[in-house]
Amino acid sequence: MDDMDESDAVSTTTRDPLDGHISPLICKDGIINNLEGLLNYIASGWKYHVSNTDGVKQAWSKFDNVTNKICSFMTAHSTIVSDDATVAPGRLIARMPASEDEISSADVFDAIEHWSLQFPVSLLFFVSALVGPPTNIRVEATSNSSAVVQWDFENGQVDGFVVKYMHEPGGRSDTERWTARTVMSPTSRHLEVPHLTAHKPYAFCVLAIKNNRQGACSDPPTLLERLTPTYMVQNLVVEWKTSNSVKLRWEYNGPAHVGFYLNHTGKKEYFDHTLAMKSMTTPGFKHELDEGSREYLWTNLRPYMQYTFHVGVRSLPPGARQYWPKEVVIVTDPTGPPFVFPPELDEVVASGLASRPGQIVVRLRPASEEYGPISHYWLIVVPGNYSKDDVVNMGSAELEAATIARRKALGRQLSVSPTKKVKKSIAMHEDMRLNEHQRSHHHIRTRRSADMPSTAYIAARIEADEMRKMYSADRPFVVGDDKVYNGFNNFPLEPSTKYRLMMRSFAKADGRRKDEFDKRAPMGEKLTRLYSDSALTEPFTTRAALRAGAKPGGFWLIGPLIALLIIAILIGMLVCWWLRCNKKSAGRGHRHGSITKVALTGNIMNGIPGETSKLLSTDTYGRSVMNPYEQMNGHGNGHMESSVDLYPLPRSQSRAGAGNYAPVPVPVPCLPSGGAMLGSHLVTHPAIPISELAQHIERLRMNNNVGFQQEFESIETGQQFTWENSSAEMNKHKNRYANVVAYDHSRVVLSSLDGIPGTDYINANYIDGYDKPKAYIATQGPLPETFGDFWRMVWEEGSSTIVMLTNLEERSRVKCDQYWPSRGSSTYGEIQVTLLETTVLAHYTMRTFRIQVVGEMEMREIRHLQYTAWPDHGVPDHPTPFLIFLKRVKTLNPPDAGPIISHCSAGIGRTGAFIVVDCMLERLRYENTVDIFGCVTSLRSQRSYMVQTEDQYIFIHDAVLDAVNSGSTEVPAVKLRQHVLALQQMAPMEGAAGMELEFRQMAPMEGAAGMELEFRHLSTLKWANSRCSVANLPANRHKNRQSAVVPYDSNRVIMQIIPGVEGSDYINASWVDGYRERCAYIASQAPTDQTVADFWRMVWEHDCAIIVMLTKTWELGREKCCEYWPQETGAQVGQLVVEPIAEYNMREYILREFRLNDVQSGISRTVRHFQYTEWPEQGAPKTAESFLDLIQQVHRTKTQFGVDGPIAVHCSSGAGRTGVFIALAIIIDRMRLEHVVDVFTTVKLLRTERQNMVQDKEQYHFLYLAALEFLSSFEQYPTA
Repeated sequence: MDDMDESDAVSTTTRDPLDGHISPLICKDGIINNLEGLLNYIASGWKYHVSNTDGVKQAWSKFDNVTNKICSFMTAHSTIVSDDATVAPGRLIARMPASEDEISSADVFDAIEHWSLQFPVSLLFFVSALVGPPTNIRVEATSNSSAVVQWDFENGQVDGFVVKYMHEPGGRSDTERWTARTVMSPTSRHLEVPHLTAHKPYAFCVLAIKNNRQGACSDPPTLLERLTPTYMVQNLVVEWKTSNSVKLRWEYNGPAHVGFYLNHTGKKEYFDHTLAMKSMTTPGFKHELDEGSREYLWTNLRPYMQYTFHVGVRSLPPGARQYWPKEVVIVTDPTGPPFVFPPELDEVVASGLASRPGQIVVRLRPASEEYGPISHYWLIVVPGNYSKDDVVNMGSAELEAATIARRKALGRQLSVSPTKKVKKSIAMHEDMRLNEHQRSHHHIRTRRSADMPSTAYIAARIEADEMRKMYSADRPFVVGDDKVYNGFNNFPLEPSTKYRLMMRSFAKADGRRKDEFDKRAPMGEKLTRLYSDSALTEPFTTRAALRAGAKPGGFWLIGPLIALLIIAILIGMLVCWWLRCNKKSAGRGHRHGSITKVALTGNIMNGIPGETSKLLSTDTYGRSVMNPYEQMNGHGNGHMESSVDLYPLPRSQSRAGAGNYAPVPVPVPCLPSGGAMLGSHLVTHPAIPISELAQHIERLRMNNNVGFQQEFESIETGQQFTWENSSAEMNKHKNRYANVVAYDHSRVVLSSLDGIPGTDYINANYIDGYDKPKAYIATQGPLPETFGDFWRMVWEEGSSTIVMLTNLEERSRVKCDQYWPSRGSSTYGEIQVTLLETTVLAHYTMRTFRIQVVGEMEMREIRHLQYTAWPDHGVPDHPTPFLIFLKRVKTLNPPDAGPIISHCSAGIGRTGAFIVVDCMLERLRYENTVDIFGCVTSLRSQRSYMVQTEDQYIFIHDAVLDAVNSGSTEVPAVKLRQHVLALQQMAPMEGAAGMELEFRQMAPMEGAAGMELEFRHLSTLKWANSRCSVANLPANRHKNRQSAVVPYDSNRVIMQIIPGVEGSDYINASWVDGYRERCAYIASQAPTDQTVADFWRMVWEHDCAIIVMLTKTWELGREKCCEYWPQETGAQVGQLVVEPIAEYNMREYILREFRLNDVQSGISRTVRHFQYTEWPEQGAPKTAESFLDLIQQVHRTKTQFGVDGPIAVHCSSGAGRTGVFIALAIIIDRMRLEHVVDVFTTVKLLRTERQNMVQDKEQYHFLYLAALEFLSSFEQYPTA
């Protein structure tokens, strides 16, 4: 810009901003109030402009010195000539610079000299006026000798603050002489002042500092009349801590009718797996407690992170206020790293060949130190057919023991002496081998063959520093080089043997072991492991050394192999073509019966069908649903349904003209038939008719599940899709697992927060359902950093149901962080979540939340269903509990709700299984085929690796088959009487009544051949883990009353081993789940003379305080149970003394009380013994009143006396009447909570836990009779 001459400065009173002039009145009116206008004015025409608050701060920083000098000039000038109307505004800068870089102090000094002003005095006056005082000063006493001062400040950028205070504030008003404490941080808004005098008054004020000059102090001063802490917690301490939890405890002696608030923040720095330094901070989490609380357990913390915890007092509404908190800082314990990379086979060995015989070349990578510094790594050599679970189940001491045993077997000297723990593990190995046949359910499956090594062993220990050097230098590692690595022999690999490799990474124990008892968690709390395992590599085979003269070439084999391959392909194509044609014809010719075995009679009332027969005429979307209650072969059975089924079957295609549902094609392959599918799987894997599903699954199971393996491995992974948002640097910390990503095309996009990049990201994908796009959202288990994002997604998607398929911790590893409050309310981001109700059941937990956006009025109710019965590894033994859970989810989810949000840990394995099963069962409402392969393929095109393992894939098939075979026999309680009446009608099967037919589903079905063509009933189902090998050992056979009723190995009650006594851990008893609790009962046979001691030992070891006996000692002239209790005086049984205390003869049962004393420890317990005396020697009771009273009295006693252990129930065999007692207890509990009855499924579940539970037809009938009698005693259930 061209220079301007000086005459322009006084020639006019109004100037364009671009000419470099400014009015002096802006300083006169107040520089603070006009700061933005001033800065905009002087910056006009330059490259830095001011348009908002942030801009004000930026401009102030850019023009700090210039502004000071200019306003100093303006202030002084305004003071001198403010009343002189003839004085025009002054020109501050002689020339207009092109940019701020060209501004020089000379420009301003020229103007100052022109007015002949004294610059220093003017500047001091200006600065004092420019930096305004802080506002809203608050003072609280934090102890008898300290106080905290808080303030607000919004008057621009400053360098720091000064807190001034004095004792006896009435004595001096000159704040320049008060005591001062300085905090040189522009972001500080509080300061704690120590060394004060207790119970004395004080005055405080606060001023700001800029450019080493102080502004005015806040006026008037803030008074503290008496230095005494009032609303302040005291003695805040960390009671104990683990890697993911901290227990706080505090004291409070202040005024009553208050609550407490808690919050925490965390931070840490660590090296990630690329050796880059990373920093992490966690958002602040808040929680509120009531007045009576003096402790709190913070969970879902991150390992090895420094947390700052605050606990403060809050006044209760109205006028709620939060007082200054106490603070404590602590670092959580370390644990194994979050992810360990498996060894990578070098490209040279991609085909399975090593560089030389007995060796394999691998690349190793360090693990992230996010969960604590790494100490060292183990490289573990594993037999080729081992799974990861086989190795994970081996602790470190056990692995070392196996390694030492291998070293001894090879005749090598020990490089290091084994520790005491390892020596103990070696001894345990020897004992386990001796007792292996008795404890087969505990030991690791040992699979040996001619081409497999016998067990896993440690090949090398690699220190963390050495690993970092190897990675930085890209140096490979040779497995089998026969060197010693930190005490471990890297043995040469056996030739022509299958192997797999694995890494185990150990965190340093220093942080957790400095003081073994410092803040140590109580015994009940799990300590997380200090190591983590990688996945296993794919199996590889070492090559054998070539013999002298042998030729390495094998080209003569290639021709025949290619010919065989072509023939196999042709045969496969022909088989597929034949199966496809055959299935089409089968679909046209077969008719379907009801997936629900028994339904209510619909034409018994003068031929008029009841209203319930119309329940499935349309679904919630108005689509026609095929009639699920049509009898096969065209003969109607006159039955109508009693409830809306979850999995009804379609009517036969031969009657499609009668209102049959026409599938709507959607681009979702796993749903209505005819949808598009990835690749060519639609042809190679056609949908399976349900009439052939059982045979199809049996074919896949042949040869040790080889069909399942091949089919699962052929499913496309969907890796052709992009996941740029997941891999963005700003989002990586939001992913629980680095390799589990959200595809870009199907990811859930959140609303962006203030335009900040990455705030729209969450690791979640939409998944299509049956004929319903975006029916589900599959997501990972929320991290503490993503709690706010998760709840924001729930709100924005309008979801009403959250399905959680994992426990928070499994096998001492955090699988999901608790993203909901344990009680009361918590705020996550902008969403407040309030826990309304929690119902804990045996297999799942239901929670009800109320959520709302902070500051808004709208509130919504969310159902949270957590399936807790999924085992730590593998899949459930039986699908029935999972199907019950799934049905509960579907029942509670409103039809107009948003997507069902489902997550496990990674959001791909169990979540995928849940969605596929639900899709297939929904499909069965409209079609007569299932397509599990196609559904999994479809899911993988929407989220990576959905259905993660072959076991999960098999479980899906088992669950769908179980639903097809069993159906839904659940009946609303209000229709139970109508349902029972229908079951008692004679069905067209050679005189068999409906209820008898239902029972025959669990027994061979005479006369039911027609239905058996379509469905395989429960008697044909093969229960998983139904082996009874321990019960049939020679040492145990004589302990069983009936060979047909013995416990399964998987859930038998195990007792402590008596040294030298073979079979001493066995008793004929099984763990049985109740409705609200796992292992709520022990179902046992009646003791024999030889097993009385074992029975009382079981009662003692498993803390049973209640015994229920459902038989007399003699019935029909045969002994049913020995009298295993003393009548008058105490009797010693083994190491226990049983002493009778009292006996009460009730009308229907006898109640006895015993004192059980342990001879060795001197500990005693009270045991109550209920003997039911009204069960007839033949058949079942005619009325259930007394039996219902017994059940309620037993459970009431358990509640009243606070008994935690299981209830031991026995009849003679421990199956018939015992099954009735437990089944009826479950039926009653479920009726109370869910208002439904399902006798069939209850008995079926019990039979998966013990053989022949509910033994005969009369007992099965009695369950219905008892349910009806219980129902009639409550007015809330109509009995029509």
